[in-house]
This record gives sequence, structure tokens and C-alpha cells, in this order.
Amino acid sequence: MITYEVYEYYDTNMDGYINPEDDLDGEHYGLLVEYCDFNNDGTLAPCEIHTCVVLCENEWRDENCPEYGYVYCECPIHTPECAGEMNCIDVINTTEEVMMYLDTNGDGQINLGDDIGVDHLDMLVEYCDTDYNGVLCAYEI
Repeated sequence: MITYEVYEYYDTNMDGYINPEDDLDGEHYGLLVEYCDFNNDGTLAPCEIHTCVVLCENEWRDENCPEYGYVYCECPIHTPECAGEMNCIDVINTTEEVMMYLDTNGDGQINLGDDIGVDHLDMLVEYCDTDYNGVLCAYEI
């Protein structure tokens, strides 16, 4: 995905934003901010870069092949709104990790057949057992 590659290239300090702390010369950073900093905060979030790439593509289409019209692509990159926030991929990965860790007998459920204490299972069932069957499967974790 070109947007992510561009973003990864410029975010040299890996803080999730393109900003003055990255290893960019001032002129290059100034150009990026001038054209892509849509909220005027002096940093470039992944979706600002994505929007900028889409705008550049549409300008190119205007000049070279206007009959094709504009491209519109929603930003596929999740930008956290608050520290510690999880996105859908994080939730999926966490669910898989919990299931791998707690489903010790590999039956696709967390139940008394696993290497888990009764108190621990009871607590999980109390908070997560949405179908009230006394066991937990991946969609409930």
C-alpha cells in the first residue's frame, strides 16, 4: 500500500506522526506540511498523508485522463484517538492470544477441561459468556 510505505519512510522516529522530530530536511518537511497538514497542527497523521496522496492522484487524473474521473479511497490506517486504544486488528490478535493461552485442550472453548482454575473460569463466564452456556468461545472473548 503506497500510503503506508510513504508514511513509514518519513516517520523516521516511529512515533506515529510525521513531525519536526523526524529526520527530514526543513524544506521537505515544510512542503509536506503546506500541502498535507489539513488540521494545521504541524504534524502529519497517517490519514493526512493518505488524503494527500489521493488529492495528488486526482490532480494527475485531471491533467492526464479526465475521462476516468476521481478516485476516492477511505483511509485504511487507524490513527489512535487516545493512548492505549485498540483497533479491530488489535482485538482480533488479543482474542487469538487469549484463546491460545487459555484453551489448553484445543477444543475451541475455554471450559473446565482446560488448565484453568474454577474461580478464573467463573469470573470470565460472568463477564463474557454472552450465550449463557457456561463456557467461552472465541467470539465471546
